[in-house]
Amino acid sequence: MREHEEIKGYLKACWEKNFYLKKFAWEEWERAYDKGKVIFSSWKDLSFFRINKEFKNFPVGTFFNETLFVKGYPSIPRIYVLKTGLLRYLTYPFYAEEKIEGYNVRLVRIGVNILAFTRRGYVCPFATDRWEDFLPELPEFFTKYPELVVCCEVAGPENPFVSEWPPYIKEDIHFFVFDFAQKGSGEFLPGHEKIQLLQRFKLNHPEISGPFHPERDYEKMRGLIRRYHREGREGLVFKPDEGGTRIKYVTPYSNLTDLKVVFPYLGEVDPNFIALRLIRLLMNMHEFEEFKEEIYETIGPNLFEDALRLIREKKVFDEVFRVRFKNLENYHALLAHFKQTRVNIEVIRESWEKGYLVIEFKKIYPKATQFWGHKLEGWGEVD
Repeated sequence: MREHEEIKGYLKACWEKNFYLKKFAWEEWERAYDKGKVIFSSWKDLSFFRINKEFKNFPVGTFFNETLFVKGYPSIPRIYVLKTGLLRYLTYPFYAEEKIEGYNVRLVRIGVNILAFTRRGYVCPFATDRWEDFLPELPEFFTKYPELVVCCEVAGPENPFVSEWPPYIKEDIHFFVFDFAQKGSGEFLPGHEKIQLLQRFKLNHPEISGPFHPERDYEKMRGLIRRYHREGREGLVFKPDEGGTRIKYVTPYSNLTDLKVVFPYLGEVDPNFIALRLIRLLMNMHEFEEFKEEIYETIGPNLFEDALRLIREKKVFDEVFRVRFKNLENYHALLAHFKQTRVNIEVIRESWEKGYLVIEFKKIYPKATQFWGHKLEGWGEVD
C-alpha cells in the first residue's frame, strides 16, 4: 500500500511539472492510474509512466516523467486495394516507403542515456544494448536535435521478439530509421526534411521512393508491390510529405508468410489474425491476377505443413530465438522484461563469442500446446 501511494505521489509530481499532463485535471490522471491505464515502470535509476490503455487523446505506448513526454506511435490504416485506397486517403505529394518486417522502437536521449522504447512504452533492453552497433551517429544527432524522437524498426534473424525478417538480412539485425517525431506533440517531420536528415547523418533507413501522385502514379505503385513480392519484402507505407493520413499495404508474400508462421500457434493468437490475412490474399488476387496461381500453390503448404509437423513431432509448441548482447546487465533486463510480460522462455545456451554474449532461448507456447492437444485427445467443442 505504501509503495502504491509513493508511486501515486510521484505521478502527481510529474503532473505538476509536465506541461502535457496538465491538459487534464489531476483527478483524471489519478483515476487512470487506479484503473491500470497508467503504469509505473523504471530503467536502472530512471523512472517513467506509460499509458497501458487508451486515455484521453494519448495512444497506448505514450511514456513520460517530470520532464519528458513521448506520444505512442499511432496506428496506421491498412488498405486492401491499392487503386481505390490511394485515392481515398492520399494527397499529392506522398512517398512510398518500404514496410520492414520487424518490431518498432523509439530512440530517445534522456540525460546522457539513449534508450529504446517499445511500441507499448517499455524500455527495450535488447535495442538499447545494440543501437550503437548500427546507428553510431545518434549521439551527434541528438546533440543537434535533442527534441526529436528517432523511430526505428529492428529487424533480422537474431532479434528476441518476431520470427519474420527481410530476406536480405542474413544474420544478426539492423536498425531502420523510418520517422523523426517531436517530443511532446508527437508530430512527424515532413518527408523531405526526414530524407535530408537521414542522408546528412548517414542513418540506415528503409527504401524510400517518390514523391508520387495517387492517381497518376498508380502503375508505379503496382510495380513496387510486384518487385517487393518477388524479393520477399513485407510491403509499403504511404506517407504524405506533410500531415495527412498514412496508409500501408502488404504483399501477398507477407500474407502467405504470416499464415505459415502463425497458424501452428493458434490458441496464442486471435483466429481473426488468420481470417484477415485470407481476406488480404483474396484482395491481392483481385488486383494482381498474376499472383493467383502462386497463391493457390503456396497457401495450402503454408497453412498446414508446419502445423502438421509440430502436431506429429512435439508435445510442447515452442520457437527458438538467438540474440547477441554486448552488456550482461541488459541481457538480465531482457529476462526480467519477459517475466514482467509473462512470456514463457527457457534458456538453451549462453556463450561469449567475439565480444558478444550469444543467447539461444525457447519461447514456450502453452496455449497453443493445449489448443492442439485437446483436439488430439478427442475433445469436442460447440461451434
